[in-house]
Amino acid sequence: MENKQQSANEQENVGFLHDLDDYFSKKYADFDLISSVPSYQSVTVSMILKNKNRIEEGEYAANEMRKIAYQPDPAAVLAEVKQKYVDNTFTFNFRPAPFGTRLKALFGSKNTAGGYIKKLVSNYGDRAEGLYERLGMAEKDWNAVLRGFYIPEKVLVYKLTLLLGLSQTDNLELMKACGCFYDFADARDVVVRYLVDYRVYNRDMINKAFDEYNIRRIL
Repeated sequence: MENKQQSANEQENVGFLHDLDDYFSKKYADFDLISSVPSYQSVTVSMILKNKNRIEEGEYAANEMRKIAYQPDPAAVLAEVKQKYVDNTFTFNFRPAPFGTRLKALFGSKNTAGGYIKKLVSNYGDRAEGLYERLGMAEKDWNAVLRGFYIPEKVLVYKLTLLLGLSQTDNLELMKACGCFYDFADARDVVVRYLVDYRVYNRDMINKAFDEYNIRRIL
């Protein structure tokens, strides 16, 4: 019975990583890295369009031909991109809010990123004040975020998203409130967006996704 369960888990992991690879191949946009691996081959717009309307879809195809998914051997290119990719993205958990925002926060304004986070966390059945340990933050810094004196950087937004299991809509609203956006030239952003789009919030699966692409774990 135990062997059957183990086999089922292994099959689930293989299917999950296969789906992630497919998503990554269609989304990842660091053409400098893609074009530098040995298996990369030049792709033309005509090869992508084939029988499609070239006038209507030519501009779209010009962008898409840079993606891994349109390579003659996408699996080989993806494997080499994974091997060559180095996660050198580092950001702090937060940044100081602008003076005007800090002033409003000082007088108790709830119209801040911290005010939005409090409401969002409450909507997901948690208590914002108690999250600092799970986020790997000092209590005083987290309280400053909640009060609006600090604004979360993207890595902290991702931590909150994965911990709470946010919907895609709530994730994008939180990103907007904190002045963040997805950059698909960053492998971490692509992987996190996949997890959000498909609501994959199991910790083991999150870790497998990060490890598969040689990305530092954030939880």
